[in-house]
Amino acid sequence: MQVIEIENLSFSYDGRTDVLEDLSLTVRRGEFVGIVGPNGAGKTTLFRIILGFLKPRRGSLKLFGENVETFRRWDRIGYVPQRLSVERNFPATVRELLDLTGEDPQEVIALLHLNDLLDRQFLRLSGGQQQIVLLGMALVRNPDLLLLDEPTAGLDVHFQRHIIQTLRSLSVRENRTILMISHDIGLVLRTVDRVLCLNRRIRYYGEPEGAIEAVEEMFGIKGVRDGAS
Repeated sequence: MQVIEIENLSFSYDGRTDVLEDLSLTVRRGEFVGIVGPNGAGKTTLFRIILGFLKPRRGSLKLFGENVETFRRWDRIGYVPQRLSVERNFPATVRELLDLTGEDPQEVIALLHLNDLLDRQFLRLSGGQQQIVLLGMALVRNPDLLLLDEPTAGLDVHFQRHIIQTLRSLSVRENRTILMISHDIGLVLRTVDRVLCLNRRIRYYGEPEGAIEAVEEMFGIKGVRDGAS
């Protein structure tokens, strides 16, 4: 089953300069796709189009076989932003945030080891801890598609490994579809099924082994293969 189908999609914020240009790709059910590219490449913009927040200038997007213009099953999609914009005096605890979802969070609390954070205020957590809570809020709704924007940013190596193992399990065992933006190129190449190299246009989309040349060219670096091993 095709979860995401994008054909000849372009987007511009000002109506003149395309931030995304002529994208065509499909993502199948159960695939784990890593998205890499320099700052300003359009990665988060692509997520916002998939979520229906932005409308493409041309081209088409289908979610679960349905045109995005008529798609209404947004509960099937979980989104973890790079950061949550809230007021500085935002008083909610982690427990209260999870309860806001209206679902039983106990399984996710155990899965992500959130017990020690439940009674702490969200804004008093470290950036990495906040990312884990946001992931928990997305997972508690049991979505079929997860869009993750830098989900391991700010995490120590131990917890980063735990989160990645959890995501792999969701993809392989539960057939969830995952799109993950990350600046950790080595992590992406070691983890995902397919890599999308994006810099306004698609520079590469395929298996991790074939992405190395495109990544090195896009970032002007060498030795990516060593970092991915």
